[in-house]
Amino acid sequence: MLSVRLTPTIEKTLNAYCKQMHMTKSQVVQEAVAQWLNTATNQTPSAAEADLSFLAADDPIRAFIGIAKDGMSADDLMRMTRGEDWNKP
Repeated sequence: MLSVRLTPTIEKTLNAYCKQMHMTKSQVVQEAVAQWLNTATNQTPSAAEADLSFLAADDPIRAFIGIAKDGMSADDLMRMTRGEDWNKP
């Protein structure tokens, strides 16, 4: 958990940006900090991190990227919903 104090001008600009892009302040700040750290440390994002650069900033799918990375596989989900023989002809 991190709390950050922003100047009124930056906070106003951030609020307007978030409203326009349909993003939360946390999403914007997390992406900005990650980008800054990658640049500052000359690192590229690890394979475990989702590269969302191909998505528009306001794409609603962003909220769901990575939420199941340690969860069930597609095969597990298909077995659960369609049975053990889901992929047999």
